[in-house]
Amino acid sequence: MEADGNFYCTFNLNTKGIATQVKHYMRIEQKATYGKSTKLPLEINSNFHIMDKIREFLGIKNVSKRQRIRENFVELSYEVRTSKKASCEILINYLSTYPLFSSKHQDFLSWYEFHQIRMSKEYTTIKGTKKLICLKNGMNTLRTQFNWDSLNKFYDVQ
Repeated sequence: MEADGNFYCTFNLNTKGIATQVKHYMRIEQKATYGKSTKLPLEINSNFHIMDKIREFLGIKNVSKRQRIRENFVELSYEVRTSKKASCEILINYLSTYPLFSSKHQDFLSWYEFHQIRMSKEYTTIKGTKKLICLKNGMNTLRTQFNWDSLNKFYDVQ
């Protein structure tokens, strides 16, 4: 997740400025194979198996295949995405026990707060919608505030 995952939050606003169609997920994507030019058979060289283990752990229905057409080649990859409440909660429990090291930890915390607002339906108020807007506008590439205090707990010896 540190390198090839992201947290996503979105919603629409109705005419009263209240959030509707609130969605959030975590996505991990890996190239279909380890290397471009290898003579290894696909069953040995595929990232599908690890992505399928992640899918299984998170209780997700399937691993999606993605295909992107680039200038000189076609990029094939596998994707696992949490979108259902149960898979999001498994991820929350996991990342609360085994936190990320990078700024994605802070994105996770914002995403988790977004999740709580969505589940409680707090977003159906102006105050709740303002919280969603603030969270979304401070995540991922829009993040300007960083706090590294969480790293202080990583190597605590009990």
